[in-house]
Amino acid sequence: YGRYFKCWVTAEHRTHGPVEIRKAIYQSCDVFFYTLAEKLGIDRIAKYASLLGLGQKTGIDLPQEVTGVMPSEQWKIRNFKQKWYAGETISVGIGQGAVATTPIQLARAIGGIASGGVLHRPRVAFPQELPPNVVPAVNPNDEVVKIPIDPENWQLITDAMADVVSPIGTANSAHLQGIDFAGKTGSAQTISNVAKARLVNGKANFKDNGWFVGVEPRRNPEIVVTALLEEGEHGYLAARVASQVIKAYVEKQRRLPSKMAGQKSPVEIGAVWNAPDEKNDGKETLHAGRFALDVPRKRVPLATAAPGIN
Repeated sequence: YGRYFKCWVTAEHRTHGPVEIRKAIYQSCDVFFYTLAEKLGIDRIAKYASLLGLGQKTGIDLPQEVTGVMPSEQWKIRNFKQKWYAGETISVGIGQGAVATTPIQLARAIGGIASGGVLHRPRVAFPQELPPNVVPAVNPNDEVVKIPIDPENWQLITDAMADVVSPIGTANSAHLQGIDFAGKTGSAQTISNVAKARLVNGKANFKDNGWFVGVEPRRNPEIVVTALLEEGEHGYLAARVASQVIKAYVEKQRRLPSKMAGQKSPVEIGAVWNAPDEKNDGKETLHAGRFALDVPRKRVPLATAAPGIN
């Protein structure tokens, strides 16, 4: 207690103004999450972060994967024989303090949230695609973890993540026109600000890491991309990198020939559109959805001329 926790925007001599959860996400408001962390407490934060795989190995088929750290009261007592202080909870609320994670952990966690609470084990290669003489290093079965997420909260969070890369978000320069792109920016200190102040050129030599995790589409994504810029300072710079990967993927998918005519079962169609949002004072917001359409078995004759022309 007695320490002043401020938001990153104070360095720009401004404030966020009134903030609710959606704005807190797309504007990355530290103070909102400081307050939320204090109300939740470290045990509840650690519980759900652990359910999402933070502080644990993902089981990816790569050697030397590390677990990372998701701190809690029990973790600190076990490792340091010290009590947990309230100020530590505030830092954990924005992913700082003792929190340590890997890019693949964040990709799995954010991808799982965007998928409605369904988390898959990440893989470098699918077992069925390996040559016959190659034995998978891990269990070939897909281990799926399901975490219950309220549908309304799921929609709110994923819509807020889409706002992150819109003109009102922290990564507005990574916006992709016509693509249902969503994500979250972040920055992580490499050492404490106190340690930086004690070192000669500490601020210049120990810049923050820039993070971004992006998905497409915003709900039930087909692709998840994590970008980590070591000493990149700002998450929006990492978002620009991730956006180009997302853009290349989407453009490649759109160039692939459609196989809809050969399908016997309903075909899934995706769409993006603008429409008034009743929950946002009627302002137009970007919406996205997927629809299952039955493909007619009877083939439609090809037109011999454009409609309306004889």
